[in-house]
Amino acid sequence: MELIKKNIHMNKLKCKSSLQLNLNDDINVPDTKPDIATIMKISGETAWEEQKILSGKLYLKGSLSFCLLYLSAEDDHRIHSIFGKLPIEETIHLEADCSTENTTLRTVLEDLSANFINSRKVSIKSLLSLAVTAEEIYDEPACVAIENNIPVCTRTVPLQLTSLAACKKDSYRLRDEITLPSAKSSMHEILYRNISLKNIDIRLLTDQFTIKGDAVVFLLYSAEDGEAAAEYYESELPFHATIDCNGCSEAMTPDINLVITDKTFEIRQDSDGEPRIVSLDLLMEIQIKIYEDSTFHVIEDVYSPFATLTPVYRPVVYENLLMHNANKVRINDRVKISDTAPKIMQICHGSGTIHIDNTYPSEDGLMAEGSIEADIFYITPEDNRPMYAMKASVPFQQLIEVHDLGPDTVYTVTPELEQLTVLSNDSDELEIKASILLNSLVFDRITAQFITEVNEEPLNYEELLDLPGMTGYIVKENDDLWSIAKSHHTTSESILALNDLTDENLTAGTHLLLLKEVLI
Repeated sequence: MELIKKNIHMNKLKCKSSLQLNLNDDINVPDTKPDIATIMKISGETAWEEQKILSGKLYLKGSLSFCLLYLSAEDDHRIHSIFGKLPIEETIHLEADCSTENTTLRTVLEDLSANFINSRKVSIKSLLSLAVTAEEIYDEPACVAIENNIPVCTRTVPLQLTSLAACKKDSYRLRDEITLPSAKSSMHEILYRNISLKNIDIRLLTDQFTIKGDAVVFLLYSAEDGEAAAEYYESELPFHATIDCNGCSEAMTPDINLVITDKTFEIRQDSDGEPRIVSLDLLMEIQIKIYEDSTFHVIEDVYSPFATLTPVYRPVVYENLLMHNANKVRINDRVKISDTAPKIMQICHGSGTIHIDNTYPSEDGLMAEGSIEADIFYITPEDNRPMYAMKASVPFQQLIEVHDLGPDTVYTVTPELEQLTVLSNDSDELEIKASILLNSLVFDRITAQFITEVNEEPLNYEELLDLPGMTGYIVKENDDLWSIAKSHHTTSESILALNDLTDENLTAGTHLLLLKEVLI
């Protein structure tokens, strides 16, 4: 007896681990910079130079780059910046069989603060959350047919599963220029920069996909003439990329995320010799997962009227995609500035980061709870604090409707900030309007029994003789033709022919004549 098997592409979570990391250091103000009077803001981002898995451990080497903005007391309270890096070398313990293939490292900067020690020294404290997951793509052999020298009856069932057709990383480099308008002063030094991605549109094609979007660049800079404390400018840079991805097609489901991993800025002179052009080199990592829905007809059971067949099973866990959509959340909230903050005269810039604090099953689907952490710059009427930077947290809660949510359901919710607008209602209050996309992937995890082999033995003729040669049978509720044939030592084809039936769907109460089949 030969089992004809077909390999089904599947994926499973091989290992996962997480770690919280504290980075603390004291930094000195460079000799070329004036003394610190007031700390305005500190921002940071991580970059990884090396990720290596060996003997069940993930070795990480990288840095936390920071930008510290402060006001000095020596030159009319102008804004200055200090750029620096905190080195990171850390080890995350994993399971021994994890490999670097299909491993994803997610880094979240939970907290970053700068505390004044003295006018020439600042203490920096940060908290990083590191989460690593490793998935494995493998082939699971499933029995789809059986060849034998005696007639064999098989029952097949449709198996609907979602497999990982592609899981890899790629990169895209955006090189562009920003030219200051004539109303803006020429640049002397970039003090602070922020880049965010919005309007991301991903389309799957045959063996490739396209990405379109906008890179929103905010620049805070010191003017060449030195008259203003600082000036700012914001620009949107559209980009379009085509990424090769063998095996993908339009009918598949994408789970593709863009992460900015490196960026460089350079001030250049325009045709008049004035420093009014900023060249941007932006490197984005593309984290690619593409899922494919497939239906396979797998043999669930087997028997023969002419031999005793005993199938051997092995449990196999697979996933079926229940839902993939993007839920839009609209947020509108008002925030009072603190009593110690200066009055608002004009909003300069607002950017935000989304944090999903908790996602849990509810009666009607998944409930996602989180917040938008907004970074806001505004101009003040005070001479000693001409510009102010503040943070505001706006909570949100959103129900993601999912049908047939069960105990074995697995899900991921990836937030995307579609739009953020900060308005000043008066000198003491801000209005924050935002639009968030919650990109949800929900899978049902199912356990099936796959036949691995079938043991064949001769019939027990003594037991067979106890069965009547011909039987009258009344169809019961939930009976099916295949089960009736198996229990009465005949075949579905024999029952149909003997009872002049053309339809295998039986109606309760139908009288059937069953004839035992024996091979002598």
